[in-house]
Amino acid sequence: MSNVIHILILSLITTFAFGQSEKESYWNPYIESNRIEIGLKHYDSLNFEKAYRIWTHYQVVELFKITDSTYIGTLTSFVTHKKSKKKNEIVFQRIKIPNKTVEKLIKSVESENIESLKDCSEIENYPKGFDGKTYVFEIGIEKTRRVYSYWEPENESFQNPNMQEIINVRNILNKMNAEFDLWKYFTDFRDRLPKGHYSYGTINMIKT
Repeated sequence: MSNVIHILILSLITTFAFGQSEKESYWNPYIESNRIEIGLKHYDSLNFEKAYRIWTHYQVVELFKITDSTYIGTLTSFVTHKKSKKKNEIVFQRIKIPNKTVEKLIKSVESENIESLKDCSEIENYPKGFDGKTYVFEIGIEKTRRVYSYWEPENESFQNPNMQEIINVRNILNKMNAEFDLWKYFTDFRDRLPKGHYSYGTINMIKT
């Protein structure tokens, strides 16, 4: 487990070779800030055939295909440690995903149209909300990059289970969780934290 000084980045990040949609512009500052805070490399500094990052407010899975025979990936869980009224610090844990698992997952989620899914804002009658869990998908294919999001895709109260995009997103998440229980990895990390005041997403937590 490592500590990194919390840095808030409010400017938009540079994209690869094409313009940003409104939704990309909305999510880019968020994921760029978190990327810096937890020490992930910018796509521009990496060579790969394709790369997927799936973000929540407290975790990111990254899956990289470097060549047809080389795959790498990590699972990073993170929280904000509120050390004082004026000082915050990001605490994170990064776990290497076995290369064979990364290869299996990339091939598996490709079949769920992970590279071409619409942003949820582009889907007619998709429910909107401010609370709850949003998944942000950051997709890199050689020199192109796009970002899209899905709010509460697993929520049975809000979502139409027959909507194709919901089927795809749920299948992507189910396939990842079949390889490693994302929530369990996060709660194991969270529960090992020392005493202090922490936050993740909209949750504030005091460990005594």
